[in-house]
Amino acid sequence: MMLNFLYIDLFRFYNYFLIMTTIFRLQKSYFNLFFAVLFAFINFSAVAKDKSPEPVTWNSYLKEAVFGEDIINDGSHMFSLDTPYRALDAAIVPISINFSTPQSEEYFVKSLTLIVDENPSPLVSKFNFTPKIGNASLTTRVRIDKYTYVRAVVEMNNGEKYMNSNFVKAAGGCSAPSLADKDAVMARLGKMKMKFFETGNSNSLSKAQFLISHPNYSGLQFNQLTRAEIPAHFVNYIKIEQDNELILEAYPDISLSEDPAITFHFHDSGSPLKVTVEDSEGKNYAGDFPLSSVISKKF
Repeated sequence: MMLNFLYIDLFRFYNYFLIMTTIFRLQKSYFNLFFAVLFAFINFSAVAKDKSPEPVTWNSYLKEAVFGEDIINDGSHMFSLDTPYRALDAAIVPISINFSTPQSEEYFVKSLTLIVDENPSPLVSKFNFTPKIGNASLTTRVRIDKYTYVRAVVEMNNGEKYMNSNFVKAAGGCSAPSLADKDAVMARLGKMKMKFFETGNSNSLSKAQFLISHPNYSGLQFNQLTRAEIPAHFVNYIKIEQDNELILEAYPDISLSEDPAITFHFHDSGSPLKVTVEDSEGKNYAGDFPLSSVISKKF
């Protein structure tokens, strides 16, 4: 019975196939035209989807507001800017800047400015470096308010400026509530950690990650119970040094994510790292971190 059933289905399918083949031969040109148009439409849609919009905000006023008439060159040959095209969490968007060449006394990255075009406060942070950092590559996390270009603008010690930018799809990060209870957040306010990555002996290039517990309230968030506006309260200064020699200092704003984290490099003398932090309410935090506990032997 099953064979008979299969035989009938196959026979019907064979007849249907013959009929369609005949129609196709008679109307071959129409079918070709239809599929050609369909193929062109699919390709156009794919290209339109991948094409980023014009950077209107940057071109119309933001570039001039931040850098004036300074010439900013393409930086793609010097460093890469790594960001997600579509962020999983708009309140914690990872950003990595990776340089292909190390710092030297003669030619080094003097500063790095992170910008999110469409944020209420576009200037995420400015980082100042010295040759002590060894390699100006840096990783941090930012908030993104809506679909936007993210930019990294580098100034060299000779005054030349270079930029890379990526378009990122994310929204709502600047007003997103904290994941933790406010009382719990304030109880651990200012607690700091330093994670070290071993790379060699003394005077070699090392890598570390600094973290500080801080809500970094943007002033755009609301208490989820009372619906009252939470005033802005954020980290606005970070300095990291070794042997009283500056490695980096940062001037962040509300666009830096909750519990700010910075991964950086430094020429290691073997002495502890000293960190100084200040927030927008004038609170100061400081800590010394010996290099005795290394968590990884890999970069």
